[in-house]
Amino acid sequence: MRRVAIVLAMVLCLISSNNTFAQTGNASVGGFVQDTTNAYIPGVTVTATNTQTGVVTSAITNESGAYNIPSLLPGAYKLTAELPGFKTRIYNDVQLGANTTGRYNFTLDVGSVADSVEVTSERTALIAETSPTIGQVLTEDKVRDLPLVSNNVLDLMKTMPGVRGGIYSSATTFAGISATAVNTVRDGLSVQEGRYAYGVGSTTLVNPDMVGEFRVILTPVDAELGRGNGQVQIITRSGTNQLRGAAVWNIRNSALDANTWANNKQIVQGVWKPGNPNWQNENEYTASLGGPIVKNKTFFFALWDQQFERDGTQMRPTVLTDCARNGVFRYWENWQNGNLNQVTTTSGTPTI
Repeated sequence: MRRVAIVLAMVLCLISSNNTFAQTGNASVGGFVQDTTNAYIPGVTVTATNTQTGVVTSAITNESGAYNIPSLLPGAYKLTAELPGFKTRIYNDVQLGANTTGRYNFTLDVGSVADSVEVTSERTALIAETSPTIGQVLTEDKVRDLPLVSNNVLDLMKTMPGVRGGIYSSATTFAGISATAVNTVRDGLSVQEGRYAYGVGSTTLVNPDMVGEFRVILTPVDAELGRGNGQVQIITRSGTNQLRGAAVWNIRNSALDANTWANNKQIVQGVWKPGNPNWQNENEYTASLGGPIVKNKTFFFALWDQQFERDGTQMRPTVLTDCARNGVFRYWENWQNGNLNQVTTTSGTPTI
């Protein structure tokens, strides 16, 4: 019975996946189709093909030659416009970002459908041009390739124009607006950690390997996106038609670091004695795998991320002397008693 319940739950998840995706900030693409005389052409089939998953979505132009394809998952697409009696027109490498509407207009030449005209679009520029908000986008390949010591994708917002400061800081600003007015969203849901006054943050560490798109909105945020004058939007990576995986092990050990300036200048009982730095050893491993369940239809992506951290802090507290531990205390008349590290002073309040 338990196995049956698990299978039913998995089936329900797959059936409701389309509804779930509708809340994750899907993209859309639209425009019009005309011939070389600038006359609009109805009945043209416009197809959007996701180049990674192979999922195909089509629309037909209306009597005004306009088309619109809504609810597309963010990613790279190939747009094709075809009609018998005209050459097929193709836009390659079309990058559609979350909550954006791409506009691509087609001009069809008279000719055979077998003939085609291909154009390569500028990917990142399109996202900025078609977005109603001011901000920047990092696509999946950029998120993966940019160096990131912390392995927390939120640290990449410091590379964005208009952002000043870092995560978990109330001093961070987005185009001059305090981070207290900024919301962190992942797949359409708020994942802001704790109080907004603490600045940009996430309830869990988001590894770059699980990010399909990272977007920073400086201003303004669309009403349907919820709270915040600014917003950090994260889209979870999806599987593709190719079975791909990765394994990464990150090691960060303080034994490889130089000593700190404060430790090097340390003075103990009037003698220069550099202290040892605090010890820290971090080991983080990540394993991911994605691929097709049903080719061109259903996909999976899984990532396991775990971190082990060991810390050692050197303490130098003030303690009682051997005599004081035995209950023997010494006092000097008209003097204020100090500890072993106290320098004897005779001016002001005498201290010994």
